[in-house]
Amino acid sequence: MKTNPFFNCLLGILVLTIGACDLTTTVEIDLPDYTAQPVVECYLEPGKPFRLLLTRSYAFFDPLGLDTSFLEKTLINGAVVRIAYDGDTIVLPNTLTAEPDPLKYFNYTASTLVPATPGIEYTLDIVLPEGGISSKTTMLPMVHWDSVVVERSPSDTGLYRVLAYMTDDLQSTNYYRRLFSINRLDTVPEQDFLVDDDLNATGLFVFGSGYQLKNQYIAYNTIVHISKDYYDFLESVQLATAGNENPFQQPSPIKSNVHGTANPLGIFTSLVYDREKTRAWE
Repeated sequence: MKTNPFFNCLLGILVLTIGACDLTTTVEIDLPDYTAQPVVECYLEPGKPFRLLLTRSYAFFDPLGLDTSFLEKTLINGAVVRIAYDGDTIVLPNTLTAEPDPLKYFNYTASTLVPATPGIEYTLDIVLPEGGISSKTTMLPMVHWDSVVVERSPSDTGLYRVLAYMTDDLQSTNYYRRLFSINRLDTVPEQDFLVDDDLNATGLFVFGSGYQLKNQYIAYNTIVHISKDYYDFLESVQLATAGNENPFQQPSPIKSNVHGTANPLGIFTSLVYDREKTRAWE
């Protein structure tokens, strides 16, 4: 299972050793105590069951203990989880499920499928012994690729690139996540970045790879139409991750869209995407 490293906070004493001219200086930094928080990840995918992952965060220096007790220590069970929309309320039983390729886990899953109708507003309500968690999100319309084109290298090296074209709606402000994978979806993507259309005056997006595809390689181009909440959340996660890797960088808080007396972190959003599978060929 993937943990939530972007929610970790520094705890304890960080000792930095700086060496220069055969001199060593030890700097001790007192860090505040850290209290674990409930972490919510709920992505509403049209045509798939209502599913939610509810875990607890770890302090930066907490041992993860990747043994048989890891799930018990990480998953938060026993919560009451409800998602309401269009006058209906779906209760998500505390059931552990998984989806392969790429592998994802959930510990609250209902049998009801998420409607694909754009504009539906969903309300999340979670009840825990330590308090409540709530959030709202709206189902976004799918944005499709116009076309995906494979081009052979002009130097005739037997390598190919892929260009993916998408038309943006200039009548509204939109946010996207672009992913590009080669051969497999269960590995780190070759490209994974966020874009908005503030500076796009033409309404046309073109995403491309380098000349890196060999004959018969498979390219996966994915465009996700995301909310401003999800855009801010992902951007803050990237900044927090960079901060964790650099002790001299200013810490960056996670911009969550879940709230409540349980002091949660996380995201509740729709996940609407178009994915094109393309093969390079001779």
